[in-house]
Amino acid sequence: MNRKLRVNRKLSLLLLLFPMVSLAESVVIQSERSTQLIGNTSVTQSLDEEKPITGKLQANISLHTLAELQQLLERAESIANGETLYNTEDPIAVVLHGEEINAFLRSNYRTNKPLVDLAARLDAFNVIDVKVCRRWMGANGIMANDLPPFIEPVPFGAGEVQRLKAAGYAYF
Repeated sequence: MNRKLRVNRKLSLLLLLFPMVSLAESVVIQSERSTQLIGNTSVTQSLDEEKPITGKLQANISLHTLAELQQLLERAESIANGETLYNTEDPIAVVLHGEEINAFLRSNYRTNKPLVDLAARLDAFNVIDVKVCRRWMGANGIMANDLPPFIEPVPFGAGEVQRLKAAGYAYF
């Protein structure tokens, strides 16, 4: 009877542990997959494959700070250099519609030279396409000739962001 009790305990322990092992296996399998949202489409791929994700991109400027803009431009440069999973044939849209516009004023060039030069270089190589909100410019007394020629004014920055989103541009 003692032997039968030990066999029953081992069997009970095995039955108790089996679901945990099965669950752990499931978690490991799921963690080896990556999900990314591109536009309105969710793309799931194995991390081992690391195939480039293609499509039209736009920068998501939400804080309107120079640090945020610098980080976005550096990420755009990384994408152009093939250092990320993103890959795009079209330039990345960068729509400025806040205080970050002041960094591009000719009168502020010396202060923001590294940022402006990076944006100009990326625009020259068709990596980015910089647009600026004409409404914000008007409200802040900025004229188009106060900005470098590579910056294109658009009527309304938030409207341009929505237009790009509707055209299939995803945030990066």
